[in-house]
Amino acid sequence: MNSKERMEAARAVYAAERMLHRHCVARFTSESPGAKRSPALTFPQVNMIMTIRAQGGMTVKRLAEELRVKAPAVSAMVDRLAEMGVLTRTANPADRREVIIRVSDRHEAWVAELERRKLQTFAELVDRVGDECARAWAEVALRIQEALREEGAGAEKRRTTGTRGARPAKGGTV
Repeated sequence: MNSKERMEAARAVYAAERMLHRHCVARFTSESPGAKRSPALTFPQVNMIMTIRAQGGMTVKRLAEELRVKAPAVSAMVDRLAEMGVLTRTANPADRREVIIRVSDRHEAWVAELERRKLQTFAELVDRVGDECARAWAEVALRIQEALREEGAGAEKRRTTGTRGARPAKGGTV
């Protein structure tokens, strides 16, 4: 693939991601009939809650790493969600200086319903694009996840070893 084709592919992926994001936001912010009333949450808050739920609980430090944001920003959002009763904080039995953040029992059913609706939205899209396209989409999605995990592992290694990787000479490339 030449550079022009690569940029066109990147533009198409980016445009699809933005459309998918807007579609999901619209679907998730509308209440389904009979659904338990949700707290007023922003999309970043929902993302944080889903990340915490997927891990079963995590420290603020680990959550900040996972979301790729600074710990103070995560801490402020956790504070707000804890005040709303959506998240709980418990001492980490392995290190009493740390706190484990979890979805509260009170909101677990609501989060499970949100996740069900989210997966249903994607299942409907998979049905609409057809089996062959859905398989290709899944293959691409898995490869993107793999590439991002590799990137994250490389960043973690650089962070723990204190190296920043190769730097190009002025005007050069790596």
